[in-house]
Amino acid sequence: MTDKIYIDNSRFMELIDELATQITEMKFDEGTYRAATHDVVMWNDAQDYYNEKYDEYEGLFNNIANIYSDNENSNPR
Repeated sequence: MTDKIYIDNSRFMELIDELATQITEMKFDEGTYRAATHDVVMWNDAQDYYNEKYDEYEGLFNNIANIYSDNENSNPR
């Protein structure tokens, strides 16, 4: 498989985010989030883990499935 598959950037990011969020929540359980002002939820110590998982899953989609975001930087159409 040599042809790259491009999908809408927002959908691609949503997919990767959902996977990274689920695995982070499984690892950190109730320690994943902390309350912030104005009812905003912010990451706790899990932020670094989430970032690593996001990059890992993005790489898997790119390198194994040949699926990429269609943002202008990665798709020179």
